[in-house]
Amino acid sequence: MPKKKEPKARKRILETLLRKMQGTAEQKLVLLEKLSAACAFANESAADLRKVENTLRAFAAIEKGS
Repeated sequence: MPKKKEPKARKRILETLLRKMQGTAEQKLVLLEKLSAACAFANESAADLRKVENTLRAFAAIEKGS
């Protein structure tokens, strides 16, 4: 009996972009806003975008305080 293929984990473009990109959280936040305005994340859920944006804002605040 053939082995069933397990579905591959869906890689999110948004997460990959922010993980691989060099720079500060503030720079990543600016890029995220520009790409969002250009509808680059049309396939991403609005909740995921808000989550990433809030995380970057928190990291930017921490970096600013250091």
